[in-house]
Amino acid sequence: MPHYPHTHLFLRPTTTTVISGPHIQVLDSSTGVIRHSVADPAGPVRCAAVDAQGKHLATAGDDKTLKVWKTEGMELVNQRELPKRPTAIKFTADGQTILTSDKFGDVFSYPFHYTPLTVEQKKDALASHANPSGGKLVLGHTSLLNAFLLTPDEKYIITADRDEHIRVSWFPQGYNIEMYCLGHTKFVSAIHNPPFAPSDLVSGGGDPMLKIWDWMTGTLKHEIRVWDAVEPYIRVRIPKRRRGEEDEEDSESRRKARGKKAEGKGKAKEAESPVETAAKEEEGVPAATTPTGPETRDTPTPGEEEKADKVLVIRKIDTVPSTRHVVFSAVGATALFTTPYPGDGTVPDVRAFDLGRPVLNFVVADDGLVWVSLDGNWPEATSEKPEKAFVRVLDATSGELAEATLASPLLDALNSAALQPASTEDLEQLDLYGDLSAMPKGHEPEEGGDASTKAEAPVTKRTIGRLRNKQAVLEKAQAMATATASTPAADDEVQEPSAKKTKSEHGDESRQDVDMVQE
Repeated sequence: MPHYPHTHLFLRPTTTTVISGPHIQVLDSSTGVIRHSVADPAGPVRCAAVDAQGKHLATAGDDKTLKVWKTEGMELVNQRELPKRPTAIKFTADGQTILTSDKFGDVFSYPFHYTPLTVEQKKDALASHANPSGGKLVLGHTSLLNAFLLTPDEKYIITADRDEHIRVSWFPQGYNIEMYCLGHTKFVSAIHNPPFAPSDLVSGGGDPMLKIWDWMTGTLKHEIRVWDAVEPYIRVRIPKRRRGEEDEEDSESRRKARGKKAEGKGKAKEAESPVETAAKEEEGVPAATTPTGPETRDTPTPGEEEKADKVLVIRKIDTVPSTRHVVFSAVGATALFTTPYPGDGTVPDVRAFDLGRPVLNFVVADDGLVWVSLDGNWPEATSEKPEKAFVRVLDATSGELAEATLASPLLDALNSAALQPASTEDLEQLDLYGDLSAMPKGHEPEEGGDASTKAEAPVTKRTIGRLRNKQAVLEKAQAMATATASTPAADDEVQEPSAKKTKSEHGDESRQDVDMVQE
């Protein structure tokens, strides 16, 4: 009988929280004993986060409800409605604010303590299209927001979207944009701020390389080519789109943008189509072409091979501070990948550790061990690892990934007592590989792919126009950065971005004022 795979894993010295579909369990990290367990009646948990102390868990799913739990006893503290389906959740360092991003490109902040709105307040919120739970809008993108993070000092929020943009904004004043990191030609699905290099940002998505930026200046410092290493391990494929489908999707996005502008201007016909599209997205219906359940995820037969694409979607990026290595995974790939953090003049190589089944998630622990969550229901295990493991532990302390040799009651429990039974329909609802069809705007092969296939999909005028526009934005951003570096910073009230003082400069002035008062 199939079981729910573990999609979220939060390791703490005393307790470990694991989420498998709708099931949330808290285990003793030393003994593996299940302390608390609860099933969310709303269905699978899509997004989750634990605060820095490990005392509270925030979850959200297709019902668009943000729920806050106490990990001790799994008591529901509060819940509130979200305006759109979320894509990520994070706590601030003090645990008093919860941030959410959503499919419509917005980031909202919510206080930890929630007072439900009165009937009149709800009516006012609906009338003004405000957040139904009193959330504060931090910033917004015009495209699906895939990832965001706060810098260690929480002065900035860095966001990445499906339209290849990485934006650096002030936090919580997200309307102040500090910088753009422009250079990706495809969606950005994962970003990471290394603890040993806080001024750097590692990003990846659909491009055949990871990029490392100086996020404050928008300067591209390094590129790490990963496609050649990842491609052999991608086991989940999706059908090719017919010619013209990418254009239809792009035009739908543009109609949606025009629809928003048309509100109140007598252009209801333009706005009608995007409203219907948004309604369908909100229903949470998984894409029909997404390979999910065991019976539908089989590798294509030889006759179907040319009808399926290998699509690169970087799922997660992390680092091992003790060895200064980057660890990352890709959607539908059976291996976990690692590469040395690049230095000046070095070209790091990418190494893979094949786990036999698609990697769903991983966590780098403080001791250098990497806990990897796998799709244990995958029917095509390799001969080296035929056993049905849902979690495995790798050792990254030597700089290379290797199977960890440890006797862990927690690991045993995650592969036995903590497994929850699931039906084929339950697994299909998880939509484990939905990003393979949701992220790309077209499924053309990556760099180094089949040239004959590339020729079948010529670049459209719309694509050329988008690339030209992006190049113009990039040149303007570079000019702004050059002007900022060559001219003194102006007063804070000046609205031109090139003359704006960075937030760190404001912080330095404040500290100087405090020092003068103390003297």
